[in-house]
Amino acid sequence: MKISLCMIVKNEEKYIAQCLKSAALLVDEIIIVDTGSTDNTLEIASEFQPKIFRHPWENDFGKARNHSLAQATGDWILVLDADESLYMEDIQKLKDILKQTKANGVSLKFHNFIDEGSEENYNTHMGVRIFKNHCFHYQGAIHEQLMPINNTVAINIETTDVRVRHFGYLKSNSGKKKRERNIPIIQKLLDENPQDSFQLFNMGNEYMSDDDYNKALLYFEKAYENKDVTLAYCPHLIFRRAICLHYLKRDEESLAILGEGVMLYPKCIDYEYLRGRIYKSHKQYSMAIASFEKCISIGAAPLNLTFFSDTEGFRSFVELGQIYFLQDDFEKALSYYLKALGLKNNHYELLYKCGELFNKMHSDKNLVGARLEKLFADGYYINNVLVIVDVLLKERLYPQAAEYFKRIEDDKVYIEDILYLKGRLLFYQKDYENAFNGFVSVIESENDIHLLPEVKARSLEYAVICYLASKQNGLLKCGLERISPLVEAVEDEEKKQVLLSFIEKTEVVFAESAKPGIYRMLSEILQIAEFELFEQSLSILNQIDSKEVLLDLANIYYINGYKEMALKNIMRSIKELDIINANAVQILNKEFLLSE
Repeated sequence: MKISLCMIVKNEEKYIAQCLKSAALLVDEIIIVDTGSTDNTLEIASEFQPKIFRHPWENDFGKARNHSLAQATGDWILVLDADESLYMEDIQKLKDILKQTKANGVSLKFHNFIDEGSEENYNTHMGVRIFKNHCFHYQGAIHEQLMPINNTVAINIETTDVRVRHFGYLKSNSGKKKRERNIPIIQKLLDENPQDSFQLFNMGNEYMSDDDYNKALLYFEKAYENKDVTLAYCPHLIFRRAICLHYLKRDEESLAILGEGVMLYPKCIDYEYLRGRIYKSHKQYSMAIASFEKCISIGAAPLNLTFFSDTEGFRSFVELGQIYFLQDDFEKALSYYLKALGLKNNHYELLYKCGELFNKMHSDKNLVGARLEKLFADGYYINNVLVIVDVLLKERLYPQAAEYFKRIEDDKVYIEDILYLKGRLLFYQKDYENAFNGFVSVIESENDIHLLPEVKARSLEYAVICYLASKQNGLLKCGLERISPLVEAVEDEEKKQVLLSFIEKTEVVFAESAKPGIYRMLSEILQIAEFELFEQSLSILNQIDSKEVLLDLANIYYINGYKEMALKNIMRSIKELDIINANAVQILNKEFLLSE
């Protein structure tokens, strides 16, 4: 059995090496058809001894793909794009399938990543990418479809759970150039056949990837008028139409579409999951709970009806945990978070949720650390202790955090993480000089391998606050000459400007994306009770392009225990700006119910 990899490429230097590295473990020959690369794509590919053919680009993907198939000499053909790669651990499974299958085509499961920093967040689709040579060819100038080469070939596809990574949907990759290339090709096809539901769907996807939900919905609606529920793209059409409506705040219509989807494809639990998310966003918690519980009871959907990952378990458990937390049913919230952790114990963010629950559930704060420790097999293993200390610090349980920190303070593994935690312990003790020196050591370290999240970025924020607090108190030991070069070295311009605004009171106008960093720093200043510095720093709120600044300030007060100030700012927002949001309503409900 000989397998040929067939690819068409153009300027794919970013991913082609990992694509070919994964495929080389399976295939016997590599066919690359280049349609005009001007970067290092072919130089990188040459390390894998491919057969390279050059083919002029004619605005027709099907024609280019067929040219690659014509060069293949294998019994089977694997088709991959350069931004795709096989999961190494699935390759032997795929080999075994090809040895025994009676099919002439094999469908693979694609993980379309949507988060730059994680392979945990993806949507999925199925695609026939391995097939017998001389049985199929491609039709269509774009989003080309695999079709039998003649009437004598019967289609016989085996569906598998063999996985393929796909990086093309990341924002950094699905950019303007791709849309400028794709949209004219699709438009030409629509000019020839305006009722082509599949191409209308494809055009909608192009605008959806550009966050133009109004235009995307226009095409999805037209596609839906002539839908064929037997075709593979139709479940995706319904799902994406519902998502567009949701983003456009037309949730009643979105729920109606999802209801149609459930009727047409009752085994597709992702429709139910999205319904649950919408109900939850409107605080219709009973309806949301029913949807997520239904996802769990139905179980995993068929692969061709799966768009998200883990909605039958992990994702629904987390959603239910969040709902019961919002309802102050801490025992139920904890039970669902623990179920989610049981499925994916590498999701440390759930440990922070559990820590918050333990803190709310126990008046004896020593029990918080003890219960956290029981979630780990070894309460002295450094990785586990680092997380426990970080959780306790987040919960403002400083004495308990200090006790656990003793277990690791002399450890030589994850030195920067240890310095970071020690700096925070000193920070909350108002030992700003020693805390500052620790944070600077973390920032200046060449080591970028950390267990805890964003150690260097958070260290810089704390160092800036240490400098400001020292200056405020007349202790100028944490010098500007040390902090300025570190801030200037920040590559993210928005984050740099946030830090400079705290230090130098620059007057940059910030988008809403800057809010988390600004509010995090204000919250830390309030937590150390540097009230004068806090009041002076509040001027930065005037630089945020948002109508909800007073409500966000109220939330900062609220989470730090200043409930009266939180209520005052909510009322100001209502009276002066006529603005209120769901979080503010929740605060008002809680406080007024408690006062009755």
